[in-house]
Amino acid sequence: MLRRFFRFPRIPFLRRPRIGYGTVQRAGRLLEKQKTEGDSNVNQNKMNVEKGVKKYEKRQIEARGGRPSKFFSLRNIIILIIIVITFIYMHLNAYSTKSLYVAIFIFTGITLYMLLVERFIEKSEIENEIKDIKVEREKEHNVFLDRVQEIEQVKKNKLDSVILKDEDGYDQKVWKVGRSISMLVGKKTPRNKVDIDLGETVYSNLISRAHGVLNQVNDSWYYEDLGSRNGSGVERKKDGRKVKLKSNSPIKVESGDIIYLATTKILLK
Repeated sequence: MLRRFFRFPRIPFLRRPRIGYGTVQRAGRLLEKQKTEGDSNVNQNKMNVEKGVKKYEKRQIEARGGRPSKFFSLRNIIILIIIVITFIYMHLNAYSTKSLYVAIFIFTGITLYMLLVERFIEKSEIENEIKDIKVEREKEHNVFLDRVQEIEQVKKNKLDSVILKDEDGYDQKVWKVGRSISMLVGKKTPRNKVDIDLGETVYSNLISRAHGVLNQVNDSWYYEDLGSRNGSGVERKKDGRKVKLKSNSPIKVESGDIIYLATTKILLK
């Protein structure tokens, strides 16, 4: 009651600005705009996105039902005690000039405290809440990125087809993997059945009857050279590095890798 009675008008330049209304879609549109703009507008778009996110986070704080009332906090109780003691002091001194000056000095100090210090404390609390919201959003974003990486890894590990390439890089033949978990690579003969037959290639004389094998283990694919006469190699898609394989030593392969069987190339896709 005393605080309400002695409330002083707020100074305009010290008043905390009102938070504008909007929706979550606004921040989303700003994020989408940042992705579609050219390189020359990247910095400006980043500033706009940060402003939009900050406004959205402030609106989230307000949507929680407003800040809880802390009228009976320790500092407010101390202020009330000071005011009561001041009135008692004025009354005991019969409202003399000296007591009035003391009261005016005390009330002025309390007013400045309420206008400046409390505003600063309130602003700090809001900034801390915004930081907490940002931390939560970063955690959610990191979880989303981890999920995207898992999906990309699954795509890399998944094989749909094996493609025979010629010297110019054109497709010559395609074998579908389907539900197979093991595919033998070599040359087909009446006594030797293979899943990927390279007997009709230009350099088929360099291909062994059982040259190598593709095996799927725990959702990942591995290629193993089965002791072929002319050997095998793998060219990595991610860095273009070529690896010469040892016989009977499986190596993990991914979508986009190229397997060399002597001079014959097959692409995993």
